[in-house]
Amino acid sequence: MNPGSSTGNPSEPTSDPGAVAPPPLDAGQYPGPAGEAPQPGWTPGYPGYPYVVRRPTNGMAIAAMVTGIVALFSCQLVGAVAVYLAKKARTEIQASGEEGSGFATAGLVLGWVSLGMVALGLLFFLAYLGFIGVLFATTSSTSG
Repeated sequence: MNPGSSTGNPSEPTSDPGAVAPPPLDAGQYPGPAGEAPQPGWTPGYPGYPYVVRRPTNGMAIAAMVTGIVALFSCQLVGAVAVYLAKKARTEIQASGEEGSGFATAGLVLGWVSLGMVALGLLFFLAYLGFIGVLFATTSSTSG
C-alpha cells in the first residue's frame, strides 16, 4: 500500500493491485468492527446454558398479595377478600402450573392476619363496653 495515495477512507480503492477492496459503504454507514462476525444461530447469553422460558405469574395471586397488604394497613375487613383470592389463586396455580404460589401464600397470610386484627379489635371493643357497663352499674347503685 502506498502511504501517499491513501486518504484514510476505507471505501476508496487502493492503488495496490494485490489488495482486495472492501465493499463500498452507503451514506451514513460506518465500517463494522474488526474481527469475526457472529455465527448464524448465535444467541446472546453464557455458552452452555439453555435459554429459560419463564412461566407466567398468576394475576390472581398478585391481586391477593396486594389486597392483603391493603387489608393490613388500611381496612382490615378487606382481608376476607385477600383470603378468598389467595385460595382461588392457589387452586389455579396447581391446575395450570403458573408461577405465583409465593404471592398467593403472602396474600393468604396477610388476609388472615388482618382478620385476626379485626377479631382482636372487636374483642377489645366488647371488653371496653363491658368495663364501662360495670363501671356505670356500680356507680349508679352506690349513689342511690
